[in-house]
Parts: sequence; structure tokens; C-alpha cells
Amino acid sequence: MIWLTTDAAVDAKKRLAGIGFIIHNTNRSIDHRVARQISYQDNHHAEFMAVLAAVEMLVTNYPAVAQETVILQTDSQIVQDSLEKRYAKHYQVETDQILRLTDQLSLFLIQLISDRTNHAAHQLARQAIYG
Repeated sequence: MIWLTTDAAVDAKKRLAGIGFIIHNTNRSIDHRVARQISYQDNHHAEFMAVLAAVEMLVTNYPAVAQETVILQTDSQIVQDSLEKRYAKHYQVETDQILRLTDQLSLFLIQLISDRTNHAAHQLARQAIYG
């Protein structure tokens, strides 16, 4: 089993956005932590970008992952709803980009988690903005 934990942070006043994600498997032989600044955008869009970046890294670097169960952990209700329904009123392009990749996986599950539980990915997203 592989877990992707993602989050985004946006500072509207400074017009900065960052994403953070963690990829790990059960025995921690895969364990990536990524903090990346992205172009300024609204928080929802940044949340989608965090998921897309994590899934892209996973599929690109670990082709054998297609045979594993992948669980996305996100604190974004709109990301969860959009991916599960395969529809997003304002974020369809991003939803489709993510689904193109996750459709290659044998089983892709989405788990909505609390902000508190998502602390590590959130810290990475903030680190991407503020260093």
C-alpha cells in the first residue's frame, strides 16, 4: 500500500502559493517529502496542484505502483468530491489531469483527513512559501 498525503498553502497578501506532499509505502522503503513553491493561485487550485504533483512523481518514479493500492489523504473536500465524482465545476482541467494518471492504478482511494492530521504536509507547503 502507498499513501500520498498532500496539502497547499496560500498567502494572498504576499501572493505566494506552495504545495507539500509526502509519499510513503508500508515499510517506508519509499519515503519522499516534497515542498515546492508554485505560481500564485487560489487555495482550491493549489490543492489540486499538490495532488497532481504527488501522483505525477509516484507514477513517473515508481512504475510498479500500478499494481498497488494507493491512498490519497487530503484535507480538501473539493478535491475529494471532484475526484470521486470525476467532475468539478471550476477545476475540471485539473481533475482530468489527475484522473488520467490515477486511472492507470489498480486501486486508487481517497481519504478526507482533518487539518490537524494533515500537519506534516501542511508544514511542507508552508515551508515552500516561507523557507
